[in-house]
Amino acid sequence: MAIDTLLAAFPPGPLPEGASEMPRVTRWLAEWGRLGDAGVVAWHDGRRLGAAWCRVQADVLARDGEGCPLPELAIAVAPDHQARGIGARLLDGLARAASEAGSTAVSLTVNAQNPALRLYERAGFHVVARDDDRLTMVKPLGARQP
Repeated sequence: MAIDTLLAAFPPGPLPEGASEMPRVTRWLAEWGRLGDAGVVAWHDGRRLGAAWCRVQADVLARDGEGCPLPELAIAVAPDHQARGIGARLLDGLARAASEAGSTAVSLTVNAQNPALRLYERAGFHVVARDDDRLTMVKPLGARQP
């Protein structure tokens, strides 16, 4: 999943030298598999087209009604496969995986001008906080699994 993490953490184009060691990337990779970590990958003809994953980060983005931290979501779709429904399927799959991992909701941040905002709204995310153009969104997943 490391290359998809790098895709999500940087704009399209060549990755900068040392990208895999940068904090905005390592926060997604370090000790992957912790309790509550969940992820899904989209494949077609043996090619990885994208991935979505979530985990509770040290710097908590959002909390549920009881004050428990919500996992933060990251998603990446290869540029040549965007706007084909892959992101929506990844978000649906991740919602199921996160629920199975015990999460009651997932969170994300997005710039208000980012075209992906419409994808997140259609997927059931709603804005819970705004800081200028930075939106924090949450999607409820239902009851926590026993």
